[in-house]
Amino acid sequence: MIKTLYDIGKTLSELDKYAMYYEPYSNPFPDEEKAQDAKVVVVHVSDQHLGKIDIENFSNRRIDKYLFRQIRGANGTNLVPTFYFPLSRKADKEKWEKEQATNLKKLCKKISSSIKNYAHDFLVPSEVKRLEALLLEKSRQLNKDGYHLLTMKVEGKYFGEYETYKDLFETEAYAKYHDQSSAKNKVCSVTYQQEAEVWGRIDTLGFTVNDNAFSRNGFSGKHSYKMLPVSPAAAKILEGTKELALNEFSRRFYSLQYLILPHFILSKNDKVRQRAVKAFVRNVKDGSLEETGQSIIHNEKILYEITQRAELQDGVFYDIIFYQQQQAQFLIKLQLNDVMPSRLQKLFSIKRFVEKRYQLIVKRIYKDPKNKEKTTAEFKITFSGIKDFFSKKVKNDYIYEPYFFKTLEAVFYGRLLNEKEIFKAFIKRIRLDFKQQNEEGKSNTYIRRTKDAFVIYQFFKALGLFKNRLPMEEKEKQSVSLTTEGFIDQHSDFFDSEYKKGVFRLGNLSAYLMGKQYKKLNNTPFMKQLNSLNIDEKTITKILPKLISKLREYETALPELEQSIAKSLVYPNKLSKDEISYTFTLGLVMQREFSKAYRQNQEEEE
Repeated sequence: MIKTLYDIGKTLSELDKYAMYYEPYSNPFPDEEKAQDAKVVVVHVSDQHLGKIDIENFSNRRIDKYLFRQIRGANGTNLVPTFYFPLSRKADKEKWEKEQATNLKKLCKKISSSIKNYAHDFLVPSEVKRLEALLLEKSRQLNKDGYHLLTMKVEGKYFGEYETYKDLFETEAYAKYHDQSSAKNKVCSVTYQQEAEVWGRIDTLGFTVNDNAFSRNGFSGKHSYKMLPVSPAAAKILEGTKELALNEFSRRFYSLQYLILPHFILSKNDKVRQRAVKAFVRNVKDGSLEETGQSIIHNEKILYEITQRAELQDGVFYDIIFYQQQQAQFLIKLQLNDVMPSRLQKLFSIKRFVEKRYQLIVKRIYKDPKNKEKTTAEFKITFSGIKDFFSKKVKNDYIYEPYFFKTLEAVFYGRLLNEKEIFKAFIKRIRLDFKQQNEEGKSNTYIRRTKDAFVIYQFFKALGLFKNRLPMEEKEKQSVSLTTEGFIDQHSDFFDSEYKKGVFRLGNLSAYLMGKQYKKLNNTPFMKQLNSLNIDEKTITKILPKLISKLREYETALPELEQSIAKSLVYPNKLSKDEISYTFTLGLVMQREFSKAYRQNQEEEE
């Protein structure tokens, strides 16, 4: 991964657009729209005392003068007092004053820490307390919706116009790499060149030489350059590319972040490599494809673009990292190395095919809240939808089950999944939706979730992720059948036992009865017999006679189907409770689709 970042950074550091990332200071507003209207609050200092405070337009040309750097962690501080200027967005005047005063108190605390920690003498420390009131007054002149920076001018000069402060940045930025771990005349492990000096303790994106995994081999932190010696120039490229990747390339996946980075596996000449890197950067920043469905993780474009562009395929593999940033900690949840473009092509090809085949039963039809007209939203297979079966939401955060990351690995690497674990995850979520179906806004969510799960299962199967599951047969490539027997016949690999067919048909018949009940009673009392979808063999044997009895009460009899179910249920089976529950629920849900298709055919015939 470190070599990957270096290869990318070597090209990007030569581009004017990203050159700033390779300086020890950084651009506070890399987003051009934010930078356009951003303001800088400039505090003038003379003879170690506060002077006037100006508000200036932010300028990219003065970035090297502001000497800003991104602070990691709530309590972090800058080497010089240049910080984002906080501004309350409260509409109420009294609340605004109170919140803004609190904001500025915290800001001035950071200013004090910066002056104290780095022994600055340009300002008398007691003056900082007086600064709070002055900044509060100046805050009233700023646009609450804008973006702002705070810095200082000492004797008429910005910090970056003093060699002392610039040297401080240069020294401090890379001190962690060489303070206790450096050597002379060694080979750099990134460039493979002999260097006059090398540094150790490289920890770019969480990959470090002083982790436990390395310590077991007996290397101390003091001599960590022996494990991963890196030249100063390479270390600076790594540091800059890390910041660039986190700021420019990182995308959000709910409570996680993810990065997609190219990994050059063949020795390419510089021009070919530069062309690939530039194409990658151009496409990774080119917006969201969530609406068009050409994404798989969540809203990335680059993975789909890789399947379309030759310059993103030749001699390039891809690394995908899912991580969480917790203050200064970089926690890697999953690292996928060397994902092949050919695998991505197969993935997107199968994704499109499965989506198209099952669109008839999983598309969403809803009323547009604006014009009240019916709108159709196509169903798309993404990890955003898959994660619903492998996570739970706690307040505004998602807690992921370990098996979710197994599914990610399986999809990108073609590794096998445990089919029973998949059904366990499916039915666990469906049961929860079933229990909540009477809550406001959650009516019949379990129906949609059951169908989505079946399509996701077919996607996994088509990718070859289940042991002893056959490649897709011709009949499975046809439009999905909307009759009970046609559906079973088309999915013979799923309905691989007579018992399973019987459970599915029993679900069909249960839904058929409840349809009759709803017409007559405006209610479905038979739902209570379904044991909240916790269905095992014992429950199945109880449901069948009660179901037949109730059908007689409604003067409805389907003797052939009833006998077929009864015969199927005497066959031996090796299904788990979760598989039985899901198969029954699938029958319950699909009966609605079968009935709908039957009524439509009747209307067309009439």
